[in-house]
Amino acid sequence: MSDETSVTAERQSPEAAFGLLSSDLRVAILRALGDADGALSFSELRERVEVVDSGKFNYHLGKLAGHFVTQTGGGYELSLAGRQVYGAILSGRYTADATVDPFAFDGPCPLCGHADLVAEYVDERARLYCPECEVWRNEFSFPPASLDQFDREALPAAFDRWMRATVARILQGFCANCGGRVDGRLEPDDGDSPMSLSAVFDCERCGDELQSAPMLPVIFHPVAIGFFEAHGVDVFADPSWRFFDAGDDVDVTETEDGGARVRLVVDGDELTATVEADVSVTDVAVAD
Repeated sequence: MSDETSVTAERQSPEAAFGLLSSDLRVAILRALGDADGALSFSELRERVEVVDSGKFNYHLGKLAGHFVTQTGGGYELSLAGRQVYGAILSGRYTADATVDPFAFDGPCPLCGHADLVAEYVDERARLYCPECEVWRNEFSFPPASLDQFDREALPAAFDRWMRATVARILQGFCANCGGRVDGRLEPDDGDSPMSLSAVFDCERCGDELQSAPMLPVIFHPVAIGFFEAHGVDVFADPSWRFFDAGDDVDVTETEDGGARVRLVVDGDELTATVEADVSVTDVAVAD
């Protein structure tokens, strides 16, 4: 066996792939398989999409097979690509249009201590921000069809959980948009943030980008998770705007090698960490 290994991926053109979905019947087949609890036989699937003409049904199913549909011993089921298309249909990513007007919810702002924060949804993006200092702000994409699953009062927490799930994938090196490789870097912050540096994560495939404070990857380090837990904060469940209080000390200092030294003081206890130039986290410690 050769010591040399290679990774190859055969791709068809986007025009060809999306052309397979140009038929209402094919979309109905995908939805029927997505709604099913398991694989469906030919006759079960044809019955669910209510097609009498067996030949016509077989033709369109054949177009999907090998791309969005796979055939197993138990019948037909969605491939990974098929499940992603089905998920996109349910999310309303390509079909829904929704807006949520700005409304206030309980804070407080972790930077200035203002009692109320504001949430809104426009252009398929959720926005959480402080109307007083206008510095604390989170903005990110959110599937429009998920909005009606929550009462308005529950939306800020839902937005926040979605953001954390997105951040978790990015911190593991994968784009939340296309699944491509994500690389991180520190760069000077030229916005309104009180931090001098920003952590920037770029997808080399689709160009999607996340920009955050350098302390973001530190918060999800195991030592920091325990640090916050000792102060009554669950970083996986509690709202992110309640990780800190306005009186807590958060300090970021640029190092000579292009990294940053992060210092967090919560209730008088101190955690320090180094964020390298590639946004990897090292030297995390809690002061005795």
